[in-house]
Amino acid sequence: MPTRSRLIVVAAVAAAAIALAGCSAVAPTRPVAAEGTPAAAPTNHAKPQVISIGDSIAFGKGVRPDEAWPALIAAQHGWTLTNLAVSGSGFVKPGWNGDTYRQQVDTALGLHPDYILVVATRNDRDQNPALVTSSADELLGELRNAFPRARIIGITTVWGADQPPATVATVNGIVEKAVTDIGGTFLDIGYPLAGHPELVQADGIHPNAAGERLVAKTIEDRLAPLGVTS
Repeated sequence: MPTRSRLIVVAAVAAAAIALAGCSAVAPTRPVAAEGTPAAAPTNHAKPQVISIGDSIAFGKGVRPDEAWPALIAAQHGWTLTNLAVSGSGFVKPGWNGDTYRQQVDTALGLHPDYILVVATRNDRDQNPALVTSSADELLGELRNAFPRARIIGITTVWGADQPPATVATVNGIVEKAVTDIGGTFLDIGYPLAGHPELVQADGIHPNAAGERLVAKTIEDRLAPLGVTS
């Protein structure tokens, strides 16, 4: 028959084993940050984040995604790009999926950009200028309120190989005012593709890969004096 002291030792060992098993059972499956301690940022936030809001040329219709001018700009500066551009879209004109810049901005509001590229577009050239103005003012104001520290960069319409109509200049002026009114930077890149059919696709509108490179270089040439760096 076991002595009293042996019974005490056995009981103590059993209690310790139960306690260890209990700790193992309730151990969390993933680390939990201490209260008030921010979780580590995702790896892709190690680089500055840039968002592109635009049309089919910003989207890169007919070329690879990495050949579109926003991707080339991002690569030049070492930024991580989220390209929200939709073919056919504008501040007022719906794109192929029914979205305007409104939906692109709604998506952008859920991100954390350091830079925001907003391109004026040929797609708004036949829209009511008053509607384009109200939409541009509203959307640029929302972006500034949501991201007071982000650098917002507006860019004139990227046109094709022919000469643009006067209505394009109207759209450019509307977007320029909306961008500068909220403290953004507006770049007038002119029409680098005009008179160069070899730089556009068969439709005469969308740049080919070489055309996208020229657009990106023209934008870079305007950014350089402004001290925009990686």
